[in-house]
Amino acid sequence: MLDAPAVRRIRERVAPHVPESVKNASQQRSVQVGAGIAAVGIVGLIIGGFAGGDDGRDVEEAAVAAPMAQAAPQPAEQKKADPPQTRAETKSEVKSEAQDGEAKQDAPLGPPIEGIDVSNHNGNIDWKKVAADNKKFTFVLASDGTDFSNPKYSQQYHGAKDAGLIAGAYHFARPDDSDGATQANRFLDIIDYKNDGKTLPPVLDLEVDPNGGSCYGMSVDQMHQWTKSFNDTVKQRTGKDPIIYANPSFWKQCMGSTDTFKDHDLWLAAYEVDSPTVPKGFQDWDFWQYTDKGKVAGISGNTDINQYKEGFERLKQLAS
Repeated sequence: MLDAPAVRRIRERVAPHVPESVKNASQQRSVQVGAGIAAVGIVGLIIGGFAGGDDGRDVEEAAVAAPMAQAAPQPAEQKKADPPQTRAETKSEVKSEAQDGEAKQDAPLGPPIEGIDVSNHNGNIDWKKVAADNKKFTFVLASDGTDFSNPKYSQQYHGAKDAGLIAGAYHFARPDDSDGATQANRFLDIIDYKNDGKTLPPVLDLEVDPNGGSCYGMSVDQMHQWTKSFNDTVKQRTGKDPIIYANPSFWKQCMGSTDTFKDHDLWLAAYEVDSPTVPKGFQDWDFWQYTDKGKVAGISGNTDINQYKEGFERLKQLAS
């Protein structure tokens, strides 16, 4: 049985877009559902973010991050990140080649910077105020499985870019809906990806099944194959390896702590901790979704806040 915080989390994250008739009859979704589930030995996702059927699913609101040992919450302005490390120090291999095969030099390492992730749950956003609040990037929910698209995606995504933020899109995976390539193609048809220096690589949001907290009835090997199919399709169409969003408990339970995807940038979800636990299979996190209760100018209500470890110049390089 889920504990009270997990139930609260489910209601907060899913309720805004699910019709009343669905809310009362279906399991609600939660980025924090794993916290309750882990307590009974099941599975506990930032980079996050941000449940009905055809009526709409809030991808950003699914079972995100279940920190396994939580400290007392800290206000965002009081949080102190560990000193950033270079990719050479944190990855098993340094990516010294650009996507087109030409050698590229790392941009200067800078202090961590903050951004947000949003979905239809966040409604209309004043992105100029978000930018003035020193948020440098955003991830925007685009799609969930095979039958939900964020109706506010274009407004949110292009609004962020127009205000000067670097933006990226994310897809909430539903491995039991269809094969990975099918969902990747649908996602890419929605997001209007452009290699324009202002767009982050597409994001694959991997989390537990919101309808049961499991691995969608799939084995670890099947989850690997599904993820590879999705990632290969994104790489083929955009030239970019997707960013992977996950949390430690999901990665252990559903992905078997694999290092198959270690060269992908990791968007790690872990709340109310001073330093997140990096899933076995990755050397370090790149993006860290550290709270779902952030207050940001231009957005009514709470929103998720993230850090990018290596600074603004390297974020721009990632977007190029």
